[in-house]
Amino acid sequence: MTLRGAVFDLDGTMVDNMRWHAGAWIALVRAHASDPRSDAEIESFLYAQAGMKNEELIPLLVPGGDVAALEEEKEALYRKLYAPALAPVPGLIPLLDSLRSRGVKLAVATSAPRANRDLVLDGLLLRPRFDAVVGAEHARRGKPAPDIFLAAAEKLGVAPSDCIAFEDAAKGIQAAVAAGMQCAALTTTSSEADLRAAGARWVAHDFTQLSAVLG
Repeated sequence: MTLRGAVFDLDGTMVDNMRWHAGAWIALVRAHASDPRSDAEIESFLYAQAGMKNEELIPLLVPGGDVAALEEEKEALYRKLYAPALAPVPGLIPLLDSLRSRGVKLAVATSAPRANRDLVLDGLLLRPRFDAVVGAEHARRGKPAPDIFLAAAEKLGVAPSDCIAFEDAAKGIQAAVAAGMQCAALTTTSSEADLRAAGARWVAHDFTQLSAVLG
């Protein structure tokens, strides 16, 4: 492929934060819904649905709830829990700098709300490294639909076929592949077998390993 663009998922990819998201979701469910599943079962469900928009996920966890109010409550709790542990996945920053030095345009494509994006991009001083940040507000459908990756490629002015996507979840990989991108994946939240089954071409534990695999 002619690599002209790289599109990065955020949660579970740029930062290994999914356990804090899961904790906030479980607290929300316990406060507002009568869910017979154990915490571990809810967490497993959440990992399987990673990449969906909150507006798609909340009705599955808190049927009949006020989506906007529940989203605000959950995300505020997540930020409170995760902020003290904020850190990039190993190898992320060197990879970003290497890609930029090669003239590759970089974008973030994430369903995370704006305040969550700000926590990571500004808290880790990453924002200047990216040419575009695409959120759920730029995509009609959440992952596994390709909308958000297509929007990111359009923002970069690069054909999807000339982009590589970085993901951690099956639905995200499926979305990137459906958009026409090749995909590299991290095993932060899913097994290598599941990631490859979803369509990932490259799989590694972190960006240090991915850099070695990608060459």
